[in-house]
Amino acid sequence: MAPLGRADFHAAFAYPFPMTVIARLLGIPEVDLALFAEMSDDLTRTYNLPDPHASGPARARLDAYFQGEIDRRRRLLAAAGIDEPGEEHLGDVVPNDMISGFVVAEYQGRRLTDHEMQWVLLLLMLGGNETSTALLTNVVWRLLEDPVRWAAVRADRSLVDVAIEESLRHDPPVLGLFRTATREVEVHGVTVPEKAKMMVCYASANRDSTYWPRADEFLLDRPLEDVRKHLSFGFGHHFCPGATLARVEGRIALGLLLDRFPDLHLDGATTRIEAFNLWGRATLPLAW
Repeated sequence: MAPLGRADFHAAFAYPFPMTVIARLLGIPEVDLALFAEMSDDLTRTYNLPDPHASGPARARLDAYFQGEIDRRRRLLAAAGIDEPGEEHLGDVVPNDMISGFVVAEYQGRRLTDHEMQWVLLLLMLGGNETSTALLTNVVWRLLEDPVRWAAVRADRSLVDVAIEESLRHDPPVLGLFRTATREVEVHGVTVPEKAKMMVCYASANRDSTYWPRADEFLLDRPLEDVRKHLSFGFGHHFCPGATLARVEGRIALGLLLDRFPDLHLDGATTRIEAFNLWGRATLPLAW
């Protein structure tokens, strides 16, 4: 990207970087990276379609791919004569990756089913790809939107973490997720019936003016310990397991950009990704 003088940040870095990272963590072969990205894109394109079954073909394709990788590891274990695999076989008989980890894992005294592994792998793929890409485009967009912000972070690298957390608060990659009420409950004077579907809107909570001073502004002078209280990674039992990875990717990306492209600036209009519950840049033209 460096010799070009300009690029779409989404296509050149923000998309391939986290996609490559999560693929390697899962254990996707290098030769399948392009296919893996294609299947991920095919699935996310169904998010806005009114038919709830529209994602079926894309899901089935991903499930079949993951099943192939699960079966490949089982064959390696069988060839080594291992009937009861465990963590001691990771990196020896099977690759030391997340797919292998699920294959050898036990939960409450039993092995994970194929369906369970497919679901978890799908969630890890999406969480480690789409949302991290959105975070990278969002934080770079906001910092370059006002050159004073970019200059401030260049001058004081301790602001990198603040910028990442403020981006997560101000521009959460996931705007909200759906929940089902297990019983009738009253929330702020509103009765929510049992089995009602609700969208828990993290974006709204992150802009709550009764909690956040100047809630609608992107500010780099918020104390880090305060701004990290945003809800973009969820809360409690549902806290995002990939939060640490996303933050590390953000630090690496900003560090590289600040070091190599000190004169980085916006180079045209940006567009939003289409998925209704995600918030990020589909295009982010930059120049240097």
